[in-house]
Order: sequence, then structure tokens, then C-alpha cells
Amino acid sequence: MSTTDTTSPDAVPTEEVVAHFANRLIRERGGPISTDDLVYSVENATSINRDTVASLLKDADTSRFETDRDSGGELLITRATTTAPEPAAVTAHFGALNQVTNDLTAIEAVDDDVEALLNDAGYRSFRDLTEADAAALRETLNNDLETDLDAADLSTIPGLTNSDVEALANSGIQTDQELIDASPEQVVEQADRATLTTAKINRAQSALEDASRTFTPGEVNQIVGQAYMNLPVGGELAAEQLQRHHDRVATLGRAGAVVSTVAEETATVGRPLIDVRDDLSVDDDGGVYVSDTGHNADSPVNTGLTVLEDVGYGMVPKAANEPDAGHSALPVDDDGEVIAPSIPLERDLQMPIDELLAKKLARNVPVRIVGPRGSGKNYLTKYICHKTNRGYRSLDVDKATMPQDLFGPISPNEDGKLEPKNADVKQGLLNGDVIVINEFPVMQSGAAMALHQLLNENKIVIKSHGQTIDPHPEARIVVTMNPPTREYRDSEPMNSATRGRFRGFWQGYPDTVDAEVETLDKQLNSPRPVVDEDTLEKIVEFAHRTRKDEFTNWPTLSTRNLTIVIEHIADGASPQAALKNVLRMVAEPNQRPEDAHEALRGIF
Repeated sequence: MSTTDTTSPDAVPTEEVVAHFANRLIRERGGPISTDDLVYSVENATSINRDTVASLLKDADTSRFETDRDSGGELLITRATTTAPEPAAVTAHFGALNQVTNDLTAIEAVDDDVEALLNDAGYRSFRDLTEADAAALRETLNNDLETDLDAADLSTIPGLTNSDVEALANSGIQTDQELIDASPEQVVEQADRATLTTAKINRAQSALEDASRTFTPGEVNQIVGQAYMNLPVGGELAAEQLQRHHDRVATLGRAGAVVSTVAEETATVGRPLIDVRDDLSVDDDGGVYVSDTGHNADSPVNTGLTVLEDVGYGMVPKAANEPDAGHSALPVDDDGEVIAPSIPLERDLQMPIDELLAKKLARNVPVRIVGPRGSGKNYLTKYICHKTNRGYRSLDVDKATMPQDLFGPISPNEDGKLEPKNADVKQGLLNGDVIVINEFPVMQSGAAMALHQLLNENKIVIKSHGQTIDPHPEARIVVTMNPPTREYRDSEPMNSATRGRFRGFWQGYPDTVDAEVETLDKQLNSPRPVVDEDTLEKIVEFAHRTRKDEFTNWPTLSTRNLTIVIEHIADGASPQAALKNVLRMVAEPNQRPEDAHEALRGIF
């Protein structure tokens, strides 16, 4: 069957249109599609009727459509062979694939008329829109668009009396556009008239917006955001690589690796700000870590963990916008502020985990944080260190870790004389760092036992070095671990003698979808928007489903996994395909990612 169907778009052979459509649908769905899905989707997007598509699929040469069957016996299309360029009807429905396009109508709020206005104003590409000043772009659109608004007669607005209009005029609002832009609360306050309420102004604003084609600031920001999402990411990635290369050349005078020796670190953290400044006391927020995000946003808590003086100590975690931040920098929001983690309540104590951790660090007691992978255990500690100017030193241990890996070996110096070399734990104790040891129980018991004196008495004898160390007063010990369950095969339960020396907390995933969406939106949609809020919410809602006990055969999606999903979307994958990929990549041998894939069908 290779005839040209006159109902086919662009007079292209029907089977060619359907084959291209199948491949684009497979890409969008992230895997095989049912024949029913293809039949109904083609009919909805083109002039080809379902009977024609169904007949074609039934009679087609098997070399054109590769098929398989799912566990329920349903016929699936896994791939289609195409022999001609993609028909215009397919491109129009799905959008250009791996091509730079300047079709601004791909943006939801831009129709042909608005595109013409944008082009006349000099905005001819997605790049033009991303570089536009939002206020100037809005002014251009609203000045040029034909609206049904009366430019000056507010008395025609339903719900406003003559006295209301007079009160508005007295408060400086004389045109419809000025009323749309106004803050209802400020208008009521300035007008000082009992009959003019915020509810009445809200209704008037809604009536005006419904009768107009003017764009609000939020709608203009959406246009700019969608323009970013339509830009190919390749050029941006290349620019970032070049910048890293130039930064290294500026530092070393050449492109090369930076090598430093732990034993050479002689600097230490600063003194407590309260001790340095006369204008601060232990009760002042400026001198301590204040838990003021998430659950404590409305009632900030002074945790007692002192903020240290900023002395330029190199181990303090840096914000991503600092010149020497490095790859492990903390992400920042649009205002350049470090983004706070999404902070859940501790499972049993029902207190925000950042408040608990900060208070235990203030008490100078060792802390053990238990939680699933990707729940933000390290990010939380790093964030608190950043906020308090504390050194952050993180190391991963395994079954081969020995005491000398923690404290340092004995090795010859340049003169051949044996002397101790400092490893991370010892150096952190000397410098006053918060030392984070990841997957602590995996270590052999001898390495863990070597820390017992430090955990008990806050001092340690390193016999091989011939030294007793009374740590810097700001040095702290935090250990992290995954729960010793089937999903974490390499995790071990902690020795009970060691476990009793720690204050232990459970740090789970974010408590609510809204909290996780807010955090991911700040981290991943700045400075360049990648995914719209509605899609991000669907992704997070699905991740929360994977974390429930009744879906034990599904892979669990962590917050860290979701950052990879969004990265795939930025690289051009569909949300459904990105989720399927990450689900398959994190699945354990006893889990069935295909079951989770089935649940994605009705979400996007």
C-alpha cells in the first residue's frame, strides 16, 4: 500500500505521514506506542481518518512498522521506517525537531496577529524574546494591540459606581490600563472610601482583562520563558565549556589540572561573629543560624549555631555566582541568593530537619543522618555551612577504608625522613570544619572504632602519628547513611556500640508536592527556564507516587533523580521520555520500571 491519499496532508503518501507521526509519537512518549494511540492521534492532528490509518497498519509491509506486544498482548509499534523528509503537517503538530526555528506562534500566547506585532517591533526570533526587557516588551504589545477597552472612561466598567470612579481618579487611576496594573490593596488604602473594596477592584480588573487583549506582567514573563524553552541548548553548553576553559587558563596561565595537598592546608575558619562584633549578642539573628524556611518560615527559630567571621576560608561552600565557586557550588535564585533546600519534618520528632541539625551542631555532638538516596542529606549540611561560614569537608568511605585513610599515612618527606601526612578527617579537626563522612557503616569496624574516642571525648590519640589532637572548637562530625534495606544492597546496619554515640535523624524526601516543586523550580528554572510549572508539578506528583509503600515494584525517584529528568528535558527529550529513562536507569533487579511506565500514559 503505497498510493498517495488525497486526504493526506501536503499530498504526501499516507503511509509516509503515519510513519513519521509514529516516530514522533514514540519519541514523545519515550517508547513503544499502541496502534490505537497512533490511530486516534493521527486522526486528531491531520485530515487522515482513523479507518484509513487502521487499514494501513493492518495491511502494511512489516518492514515499514516494527511491532511488539506488551504483557497484556496489546500490539505496540516500536519503530517506523521513513523514506522522505518529515511532512509539514507532522512538524506543525509536534514542532521542529533539532532545528532552530523562528516560528513564534509555537509560544502558547502568541497567535499570528501577536507574532506580526512582535516582528514589527524587532522581535523576530526566540533569541530576540529571551534578550528582551519584559517591561518594554509588554509596553510594545499593549500599545499596539487593538483592544475593546475605553482608554479613559472607567464609569463603563460593570460594578463601579460614579463615586467609585471618582475615588479611583483621586488616587491617581484614570485609565483602564492603570486599573489593570494597580494593586487592589494599595488602591483601597489610597482611595479611603468604604464602598471601594479589594473584591470590587478584583472583579473590575477581571472584567477589563476579559474584554481586552492586553498582556499582564505574568503573561509576558510566560512568553519570555517559553521562548527560552524553544531555544536549542547546544550553543549554551558550548559557551559554558569555553568559560570553564578560560577560567582555568586565567588561574594557571594554561589549561591543566589543579592539584593541592591536604597537609598544606594551614588556614582555619574564623571566630564567631558574636565574639568579633560588639553590636551582636547570642539573641541576635545576625550572629546565629536562623531556621526560617519551610515549616519555620512564619516562626523563625534561633538555633544557637553561631555564624563565623568570613575570613575567606577556602572550605566554606560558595554560591554558584561567586567567581571561584567550582562544580559543587550551591545554586542561586534570580536574585543571586543561595536556594534553601526543601526541608522536611523529622519522622518521629516532627521538627524541621535543619533546625535539629543546627542545634546538635551547636551542642557539638556527633550527628547521624539516615535517609534515602537523593533526599538532600549533604545539601542540607552544606547549606548550613554556607550560611554560617563554616568549612565543609565531605568524604565517601567504603569497605576498604582504613584508619590511615581518615587520619593520614606515614610517608617520607623530601629528605627521606618519615613523617605523618594529614588526611581529610584529621585536617578537618585541625581547621575547624564540619566533617561529613558518607555511608559511614560500610567501613570496616576497625576504621569506625578508631573514631570512638573522638565521638566520646572530643579528642583523639593518633598513635601512628604520635599525636593527641584536641580539635579546633568549631570542628564537628556528621555521618550519613542510606537505610539498610533491600533497595540499598551495599548499605550496612551501623554497629550498635558506634550507633549509640550519635544523635540520629531520619531525613526523608520533601513532605509535599508544592514544597518540592518550589525548590526544583528555583534550582532548575534559573537563569534559563527549562520546564513550565504545570509539567514540573506533574513530574513531582509522579515522583511522590513512586515513594509510596504500595508501589514497591516501582523504582523510587529521588529529588536528585528529578534534576536529571529536567536535564534530559533541557537537552530536548519529552517529559514522559525523560521520566521513563530515569526510571529504567535507577531500577533495582527486583523492580519493574515497565509497570511505572504504564502509569505515565495518562499524565502527559
